[in-house]
Amino acid sequence: MRGSSDYLTDVHYNPTRPKNTLDVYIPREPARTMYSNSYRENPEGKRSLRPVIVFIYGGAWSSGSKLIYTLVGARLRSMGYVVVVPDYSIYPEGKVKDMEQDVKLAIQWAHRNCNDFGGDPQQIHLMGHSAGAHLCALTVLNDSIKRIPASLIGSSPAAISTSPILNTLLSERVEQEGDILPRLRGMILCSGVYDIGEHYKHESMRGVEEISAMGRVMGNSEATFRLNSPTNILQELLHVSTRIDRNYPTESQTRHQNMLRNLRLLLPMEILVIHGDHDSTVPARSSSDFFMELKTLQLGPGAKLRIIRGMEHQEPVVSLMPCFGLKAPFRKPLLAEIRQFVDSDRIFKNVRRDRGY
Repeated sequence: MRGSSDYLTDVHYNPTRPKNTLDVYIPREPARTMYSNSYRENPEGKRSLRPVIVFIYGGAWSSGSKLIYTLVGARLRSMGYVVVVPDYSIYPEGKVKDMEQDVKLAIQWAHRNCNDFGGDPQQIHLMGHSAGAHLCALTVLNDSIKRIPASLIGSSPAAISTSPILNTLLSERVEQEGDILPRLRGMILCSGVYDIGEHYKHESMRGVEEISAMGRVMGNSEATFRLNSPTNILQELLHVSTRIDRNYPTESQTRHQNMLRNLRLLLPMEILVIHGDHDSTVPARSSSDFFMELKTLQLGPGAKLRIIRGMEHQEPVVSLMPCFGLKAPFRKPLLAEIRQFVDSDRIFKNVRRDRGY
């Protein structure tokens, strides 16, 4: 582990995979207040804590390194955020469950330790690009579903037996408090894959399905593709939950509403889904279909979709890298989206505090 006042590198976060480490980017100044460009403590004399972003990079589940995304971490740090960028188990060293566990442990590490770097454990945002966006969505969704009381899932006590996905997830239920994720303030998903089966068809159409590691990472079967697809998981959860059982008509509706209420309390408070309509690597439909399933959870304004005209697959991360010169037409709108999304709760709190509420 190495570091200075504004960064910390090669921090171990997973004792079972010591090669996987993370880097922390630490803003130099105290947190900024809403009405001033200067930095100061809040009126109570307490240190103002900053939002935290845990960034999960992409790379088709088989490549990538936190070193490549140093400039992304530095850019987000310059916006006033504590940033955590972990390496995770990529194929062939790991498959999807290993990756999911790494993402979960990185979030838990950030929650336990961010206060040491001026970060707010109540303001943790998870951000991912491409395969990283898939892992973010899968990790958070699986953790949330496993924590819903089994009595609330399905329109009747027997309904859950009809769902292979839910049967598998609930067989892995979280029993210990230390195994669960903290409630995330937000999740930003960029250019992500959310339906593995549909993306495999897209890869086949492009002639890259054998070159791509995705099929092998996800289990190489239709059943495991569905099991690791956030869109399919939500579809099956809602199908099992909304189907009215003739023997339990009133109970079916009550269970469904209670399930939605529980799931909303476990998922991130806000979710921002970003995709470019010129993305030929992962079509924008991946995000729009996933977003439609999110909307059925009745998240209201807590779920947002941004399809950005003219943007290609790599733009969400390339635009955050200052070294890529002047030709970054999506830098300004992307930075604005991120800042508005991450700072929204901090601004609200500052308004209430400064007005004496």
